[in-house]
Amino acid sequence: MSLAYSYITSHYGLSRVAKELEGELYLFLDTETTSDDKIRLVQIGNYEHIFILDLFDLRDAGILFLRELLSKKGIVGHNLKFDLKYLLKNGIEPYAVFDTLIASQLIGETDRHSLQYTAMHYLGEVIDKSLQLSNWGSQHLTEKQLEYAALDVKIVRDLFPKMLERLNGTSHEEPLLLKTRTAKVFGLKNPIAIIEMAFVIETAKLELNGIPVDQEYVEKKVKDLEKQRQRLVMNFIAKYRVDPMSSKQLGDLLTKRFHLDLPKTEKGHISTDDKYLSDHSDHPVVKEILEIRAISKQLEKLKEILGKTVKGRVYPEFKQIGAITGRMSSQNPNVQNIPRDLRSIFKAPEGHTLLIADFSQIELRIAAEYVGEEKMIKAFKDGRDMHRYTSALLLGKREEEITKEERQLAKAVNFGLIYGISAKGLMEYAKTYGVDITLEEAQRLREGFFEYFHGFKVWHDKVKEELKKYKEVRGATLLGRKYIAHTFPDAVNYPIQGSGADLLKLSVLMFTASLKAEGIEAKLVNLVHDEIVVECKTEKAEKTGEILKREMIRAGSVVLKRVPVEVEISVSDRWVK
Repeated sequence: MSLAYSYITSHYGLSRVAKELEGELYLFLDTETTSDDKIRLVQIGNYEHIFILDLFDLRDAGILFLRELLSKKGIVGHNLKFDLKYLLKNGIEPYAVFDTLIASQLIGETDRHSLQYTAMHYLGEVIDKSLQLSNWGSQHLTEKQLEYAALDVKIVRDLFPKMLERLNGTSHEEPLLLKTRTAKVFGLKNPIAIIEMAFVIETAKLELNGIPVDQEYVEKKVKDLEKQRQRLVMNFIAKYRVDPMSSKQLGDLLTKRFHLDLPKTEKGHISTDDKYLSDHSDHPVVKEILEIRAISKQLEKLKEILGKTVKGRVYPEFKQIGAITGRMSSQNPNVQNIPRDLRSIFKAPEGHTLLIADFSQIELRIAAEYVGEEKMIKAFKDGRDMHRYTSALLLGKREEEITKEERQLAKAVNFGLIYGISAKGLMEYAKTYGVDITLEEAQRLREGFFEYFHGFKVWHDKVKEELKKYKEVRGATLLGRKYIAHTFPDAVNYPIQGSGADLLKLSVLMFTASLKAEGIEAKLVNLVHDEIVVECKTEKAEKTGEILKREMIRAGSVVLKRVPVEVEISVSDRWVK
């Protein structure tokens, strides 16, 4: 049986659409685009009607109609980030958003979240997506193409109530979030779903905004690094008669001439991976190899960014839920894994400034509240620097006597031991903070930490017992994001990092809402776990920074009920801190 729909190509047809959809809180939506990146069809509907608007025929009238219509209504769709980017480029911004792809990820009943798999799982329907790649730029669309376009709206319409019911099956509610437009329009009660649905449009904007690049500076840096690497490689060859870019030659050099103990690969070759060489990082030859590799990695990243730069900006793709913790991920290029010494390649254009904001010691603050570690909670309430405080406790000194190196050691202790790493693990982890300690010192520090902050030991023991008994740990973040963990590291990591991801997204939503309310223009250009990067006009930097800090702290008070949050903001023309 064919699917009923109305194909709208005239102004008269638009008036009919307006009349039929006038009283709806939300609409079901999908789009079809051409191979040359133009929007051809916008399919919208309610529970009775599906309308297919042909923008090639309707032109500006169709765009103006959609701007007016959707500015007052929520939309429900699948993988809406894709559709929203086309809509936003045409000045069309919906009032609220519900994405069935995001819903599928949050519900977690399947590992795959395409419309095909989602329809099969929740509706038992098999849908044919072969027409997705058909010629949508054709002067005359076929009946099969139009039916295909209408079907996507019907599928989403059938999915929505089932997914809404599952999402609302949570016992966790947050009164403030229930007052948001996303909650009111769609009847959402799940706080994580409210945040994630509202965040879909922010992700689309983030991709459209891009991040500014100092192209000339990058090109010069690439040339300098290539010269530096060439010099190091030539010196290495002259000294050892070995090509440092050849794993086989390096393996022979390190094991036969210098007698280093390195493992073998499955094929029987000596492995010279960085993770194995790092165990011998004090060896002079290994130091040279790692230095050459570090430069090569920098060059690879810089060249990738140069290759993706368009008119002074790169436009990465962001996956809104890139990990089970809710953290985002980015690719093409990945702008979340930029080493700190390369971040200066991102520079605001003339007359603009970058604001770089992050939460101070946020993982510790979240961990203290999550575990209910009263001594740590009190220290944060008293405004103490937790690293200096921990160092003083473990070393038996006054806080004002703690040296820079001792504070660095406490960073390793705090960030490592809240996740339960071993004494050997702490010894290795301390090296990443520039501190060398013996195994005995690490063991002593570990015992002292858990003796004083006993709540963490109780938590870790409970997690281990649960894993032993059930082979898994089920839990939720402070705002109720659910997770299942099968290993100890995951079980203690997920709720802390997941709560951090919830906090970051909520901060962005509150910030952008306040910007809109106060009529200030600013662009979100990057997000890195606990860091928000914003671009704004230089004369608006102070006011924008005030709003950003205020809303991050306000979001903190929603997620953390007992522990205060602190926010640090720096202002620069480059992404540096």
